[in-house]
Amino acid sequence: MERRSLMVVTGGSSGIGLALARRLRRPDADLLLVARGAERLGEAGRALGCETLVADLASDDGIVALQDRLATATHIPVLVNNAGGPFRTPLLEHDVDEARAAIDLLYLAMVRVTAVAWPGLVNAGGSIVNVVSVAGTVSTGSAPHYAAAKHAAIAWSRGLHVEAASEGVHVLTANPGPVATAAFPHERLRRHRWLRHGVIDDERCAETIVKALKRRRAESFQPEWWRVATVAQAVAPGTMTRLARRSRQRFG
Repeated sequence: MERRSLMVVTGGSSGIGLALARRLRRPDADLLLVARGAERLGEAGRALGCETLVADLASDDGIVALQDRLATATHIPVLVNNAGGPFRTPLLEHDVDEARAAIDLLYLAMVRVTAVAWPGLVNAGGSIVNVVSVAGTVSTGSAPHYAAAKHAAIAWSRGLHVEAASEGVHVLTANPGPVATAAFPHERLRRHRWLRHGVIDDERCAETIVKALKRRRAESFQPEWWRVATVAQAVAPGTMTRLARRSRQRFG
């Protein structure tokens, strides 16, 4: 019996992950959605008619569960690393547990999921989409543990793009700006007269990521003009810090 390819989307029960799954599914491959919440994941799986796996990828048990499922997945044409969550505790509270949780979910989960999917990715000459964030390159002053973990994830993803090419695997680092999702509704930004134009929805975000993937780009921003902010951060970090401080004072 011929084995079908398996496409894997973590954090696939809602938001950007689910929107990406809708656009990436194809008739010649099965689709696996992975997430922590059983109820929403079940709804997403039924809507797309695909397989689901309930797993907390920040835990050893979750990684083992995914590894067991992928043991027979000989060809993985696409892996989307999108599992995430908000971490908003101020840094001055020195919450080591939250810092550790952010690193485990937003950075180490990407590393571990990619490791267990690697043989199938190599066999398929596949692609990895690492959904990171502009928070990984621009200091925003909000969700600081989230931003710190995203800084680690983006550095790893950029390095993986270079090394994975030698094995025929393409890596796209996707950097969304503010995206209105259940985890990050961005209600205050959306109510602002001007700043609301900087917030996009998950469908638009997924659309631009898929376009970048098809073009086999190394990195993309959603919207693309966020790239300017990353350059400004590198060239004038003091200015960006002052802007972030003012934004935090105004919007909390």
